[in-house]
Amino acid sequence: MISRAYLDHHTVTRPLPSSVEAMIPFFTDQWGSTLSPHQMGGDLLPALHQGTESILKTLGAKKEDRFYFFSSQAEAITHLYYSHYFESIRETGKNHIVTTNIEEAPALISLKRLEELGCSGKIVSVNGQGQVTRGVLEEALRPRTSLVSLCWANGLTGVVHPVADLGEACKGKGVSMHVDASYTIGKHYFRFEDLNVDYLTFDGSLLHAPKGTAGLLVKEKALFSYPLGAIMGFPVGGIAALAAALEENDQMFDYLCLETLRLRDKLEKGIEEGFPGARILFRDAERLPNCSAIAFPGVSSDALLFLLNRKGVYASVGGGHCQKLSHVLVACGVDDTLAQSALSFTLSFETKEEEIDYAIKAVVESVNKLQRLSARMMEIS
Repeated sequence: MISRAYLDHHTVTRPLPSSVEAMIPFFTDQWGSTLSPHQMGGDLLPALHQGTESILKTLGAKKEDRFYFFSSQAEAITHLYYSHYFESIRETGKNHIVTTNIEEAPALISLKRLEELGCSGKIVSVNGQGQVTRGVLEEALRPRTSLVSLCWANGLTGVVHPVADLGEACKGKGVSMHVDASYTIGKHYFRFEDLNVDYLTFDGSLLHAPKGTAGLLVKEKALFSYPLGAIMGFPVGGIAALAAALEENDQMFDYLCLETLRLRDKLEKGIEEGFPGARILFRDAERLPNCSAIAFPGVSSDALLFLLNRKGVYASVGGGHCQKLSHVLVACGVDDTLAQSALSFTLSFETKEEEIDYAIKAVVESVNKLQRLSARMMEIS
């Protein structure tokens, strides 16, 4: 009988066997370096090119576009910001960068560091649906704006920004655009070549690849600097693992958008039936099919998370590389008290129906228990 439900796939995912297996030869047989000027280095080059081409193809990029390997989303975004500073801002003087008030730590920290170098950051607010609208973005763009940077979808609420519209606005003003697609890949259809986006980052650990794998796609004519030696020194095993995970995400796209969506909706419905006061947040917004933010009025999210953890149900309140869920919700106009009662649940194509059944039962029991305890405390006081 199942006794655990992992519903925190926007913090980290289980590496796929196919992704792990793709790495193994480069730790056992082909463990050389592509920087070596001999056969052990040269033997790795076909695998390096094959993995890179696979990643470009799976994400719908052109052969002329570029892929760069990084160890994490944070490293990729940080490197992108500094490259943008040296390659664009110092050359053009356009030192204005726009992002949102619900961005994650890598973008906000990188922007703050560039401000210390004379750049100017603009934080735009999302609307009540958790989105940046084209009108708001266009008002924020200035003649000195050189980059707009944002997560395509929020990892805690699942709300998707209208990147197509935002990209058109940036293109019309000659502004470069970066989106992080760590939560979007495999859940929201796109082809990189069709987007008015210059830079796209993603973290393999959120896509069922091993930790320590991430990437950056750069459009053919977009400015980006990366040492040639570092490119040739890319870890071939990491690229192979990332390519395998992306291919499987692509294969599971329809399943996730149909079956995983059904399981998410079942989770929401089951919780509402067991606890009628539950609030499904952003239900009418465009959301990822695997993500749900649910508020439980009168219940502390920290207390609920603690009880669920003891029952083996793993959800999230944010923190770490993300902002706290309560901060994101308040930024979206949600009442602070309600925001403090919310949890984020994220599924994957590996999530089973038995996990959802178990999670519904555990959540309903825990919420009702906390409400009874709260009522007793009120009577005592």
